[in-house]
Amino acid sequence: MKPAPTASPLRPTFAAWSPWLPLLAAVCLAGTLAACRRQVPDASAKPVLRISTAFAPFSTRLTEEYRRAMPDLDIQSARAAFSSDVLSQIQAGTLDLSVVLADDAYRAYFGEGATPRTDSAVRAISLLQPLPTYLLARAGSGIRNVGELKGKTVAVGPEGSSVWKLGTLVLKAFDVEQVNIKAIGSREVAVRGLQDGTFDAIMLPGYVYPEAFTEALLRERGAYLLPIDGPPVERLRRESPFVRVVMIPRDIYPGQEQIVPTVGIDMLIVCRRDLDESLAYRLAEQLFNVFPRLARVEATMRFLNLEEAPATPIPLHPGAARYFRERELSR
Repeated sequence: MKPAPTASPLRPTFAAWSPWLPLLAAVCLAGTLAACRRQVPDASAKPVLRISTAFAPFSTRLTEEYRRAMPDLDIQSARAAFSSDVLSQIQAGTLDLSVVLADDAYRAYFGEGATPRTDSAVRAISLLQPLPTYLLARAGSGIRNVGELKGKTVAVGPEGSSVWKLGTLVLKAFDVEQVNIKAIGSREVAVRGLQDGTFDAIMLPGYVYPEAFTEALLRERGAYLLPIDGPPVERLRRESPFVRVVMIPRDIYPGQEQIVPTVGIDMLIVCRRDLDESLAYRLAEQLFNVFPRLARVEATMRFLNLEEAPATPIPLHPGAARYFRERELSR
């Protein structure tokens, strides 16, 4: 007769486990429910739209208007410095919408070399007005035109920004040599430097009404705008086709009674290629719905040509293209 089997110390019997079964079942059930909650999205959560802070305060005001007009979206601000930074983030999928310069968008889509890139994630929503360059001279400097900046100290920056790139192109086109170009980190630094004599001239992007400190500089310190025009500008435009002739309207700055010619580069609103088509349609539609309010607070937005808005140097997002087609058909 065979002896009765004995339980292995390493393999407990069912009887040994049975008191623990309810607890084990509860733990497994809790883990399963938690995993399900992690996998099922919150139906009440709003879709997220990430808009960059590049070209603030214009982008900031545009973001505010989108939030007001599209409360069903969770519109978040994402940090970005320049067009190149913005376009890199869109390419990486970490940014949804932004303002960039037309030439940067063109290179991001078509590439730098002879063979256009085929993997660009960037598409256009709308063409905006050019971003003009404002060239301000220090009171008492005696500077009357760009050519007289030779041997002077000019603040053009920050380095890598739109005004830095365009400013250096302008100085080159006017054959200004031996100029001391300084990169500056903010408009405040540029204004203070012009005021205390550190700089003889400064170049600023002119897409907003002057801030209080800039107004004080012109009204109280006698700084003045210099024109950027003449044959050198035509030569610059032949070499850099994205550069546009722009007119600074009178009365933008205190005491500015004359229209001042300058140069600028078109701005674009761009987005991710895989942005939902209906959302891209709404973004294009709401841009023109809020345009009257933007035009009241943004000096150059008063001159946005709505007929040229779809004439972007890179392909429109299908949603934006559909909006412009329907808008044209409804006229």
